[in-house]
Amino acid sequence: MAKTAANTPSGTPARTDAPPVHEQANDDPAARLHTRLVRRKLFESSITALVFVVLFAAFGLWLGASFLNVNARLLDLHQNTPILLLGLAGLVTLVPGLFDLSIAGVATLTCFLVIGLRTESGWPFPVVVLTGLAVGVLVGLVNGFVVERLRVNAFIATLGTGGICTGLSSVYSGGTLLSPTPDGPQLPDWFVSLGTFQAKAPTWVVVVAILCAFATLFFSLDRVRPPSWSRRRWTTAKAAVLVVLAALLVFVFRIPQWVSGVSWMIFLLLCAAAVLWVVLDYTSFGRHLRAIGSNRPASLLAGVKVRRQVMKTFMVGGFLSSLAGLTLAASQGTASPDAAGSFLLPAFAAAFLSTVVLSHGRFTVPGTILGGIFVVWVGLALILGGLDATWIPVVNGLILVGAVALSTAMRRRT
Repeated sequence: MAKTAANTPSGTPARTDAPPVHEQANDDPAARLHTRLVRRKLFESSITALVFVVLFAAFGLWLGASFLNVNARLLDLHQNTPILLLGLAGLVTLVPGLFDLSIAGVATLTCFLVIGLRTESGWPFPVVVLTGLAVGVLVGLVNGFVVERLRVNAFIATLGTGGICTGLSSVYSGGTLLSPTPDGPQLPDWFVSLGTFQAKAPTWVVVVAILCAFATLFFSLDRVRPPSWSRRRWTTAKAAVLVVLAALLVFVFRIPQWVSGVSWMIFLLLCAAAVLWVVLDYTSFGRHLRAIGSNRPASLLAGVKVRRQVMKTFMVGGFLSSLAGLTLAASQGTASPDAAGSFLLPAFAAAFLSTVVLSHGRFTVPGTILGGIFVVWVGLALILGGLDATWIPVVNGLILVGAVALSTAMRRRT
């Protein structure tokens, strides 16, 4: 029996030998271009992470057990939590294309207020904590007002407010060290234990956080799905990738040992990073900030309230800076002049490394955390290898310049 051709609404015979949909997608020049761009971006955003892995493997072969020690590396993260929090604080204002150089001064002032208001003035500690956080938000509001309303350059404005915060901390303490006295009010036990590495977060809490991160990664991969792939094929590929990643974490990187050694301070850092990640990537506020950083005039024409959003950005950065000051007070138990001054350079190095770590020129929260870890571990590995600790600022400066140069080169190619 001969096959009959179906008629189209216009009465002309329809083609029965049309190629499948996926072949049509492959023949589409736009689809092929999109696939090539996705593959290039995936490669370029992954190459820095691969370099990190190779570099850490080299450190492991060179230094042996002195570097490949899970508890020692977790202790490094615990002690450098204030730096990583400041990296997140600097990241927030970098997304809309601005700088906040006051973050270290805010952290120093908060550290002095937490120690001084409790041990010198005897304030209730919940009020002390709220005051410290409120000061950070207030400084952020002042920064936003000066930058957006008075039209002062963000670099100059925040450099000045940071100096004011550092100066106020010295005025408050009389230029001396603040610490609890034996016969005076003491810091709460829970706050002191927060600063100790021995205070571990419950394992189940960390496991739940890891599962949430895997779920987020699973859905985030949809952004790079090739147009020629069916949804079922892409879901299978994502599941395979996550299974391989989980196997690597368990059998190669010994993730169970890492999970059991996470301190409360590290967990606090991860929680702050997770919240900021959701805000920047999955809310209208975050989309507005990225639009402002990409093209401010176009954002204004699109109806974005640029001034209001930028002021919110400085306030969020001030809050995270104060949180860094709280963790600094908890870990040290004292407040010393310009306590967080040396944290500014590695914090911005971590933030700018996020543009080349699992990213293609965009500032990201996961990249900031991974970049900060890289900065911390590279410096400590060099010290273990015999480098004098006085060279660490030089290393941090080189990392910052290198990250900015690489990010600029990648953006020029797009």
